[in-house]
Amino acid sequence: MSNLLEVKNLSVHYGVIEAVKEVSIQVPKGSIVAILGANGGGKTSLLKTISGLIDATEGDILFDGQIITDKSAEWIANAGIVQAPEGRQIFGDLTVEENLRIGAFTVKKQGTKSRKERLEENLARVYRYFPVLKERRQQVALTLSGGEQQMLAISRALMASPKLLILDEPSLGLAPMIVRDIFAIINEFKKEGTTILIVEQNALQTLKIADYAYVLQVGEVIVEGSADELRQDPKLVEAYLGK
Repeated sequence: MSNLLEVKNLSVHYGVIEAVKEVSIQVPKGSIVAILGANGGGKTSLLKTISGLIDATEGDILFDGQIITDKSAEWIANAGIVQAPEGRQIFGDLTVEENLRIGAFTVKKQGTKSRKERLEENLARVYRYFPVLKERRQQVALTLSGGEQQMLAISRALMASPKLLILDEPSLGLAPMIVRDIFAIINEFKKEGTTILIVEQNALQTLKIADYAYVLQVGEVIVEGSADELRQDPKLVEAYLGK
């Protein structure tokens, strides 16, 4: 299986602080790859660098075989890397459907399908995944529950028809039942062909749906392996994943 994303010896600095230290990861097409570890491990800095929001100090990022290390965030989004950020960051004063339509700003005409047709198809897709959003499509986003806001943040990213969907802490602050439902739906995204890179502190839940995982500690990859291998190693889980 070919890699959709490759990160090679990537380092990121904030002044004298080295947030990411020579990290290398691979995300094969059609897979779910997890980045795990405690707060302050460099996970979000890695995602922001992949998305073009902060600059790499050294190393390369390749997307579909092309070096994108020096590309802008806008260029990267148009190329098909779309992130649902930590903290949801929805537009609280807009309706659910207005949020979703904003997420489709990169969608263009494709073949015989107009932009409008593709947008409507994407709306139907996210409403199929999250029927509650269809029920609340005219509701102001700020009035949604925490779980519904997270569903909206993920759906807004899906509206862009991403080649690579990046999820940053999708379970943060949610009730266990909602977490279970969201992870089940993320697994459905994969079954439909979406490649996913997920950052999570909920390690055991993530390892149930991931194909491969990397554990970051203080900006470095300290463990990597198949999700099954990591989940079945209780010493590793206790030492690095906090369970």
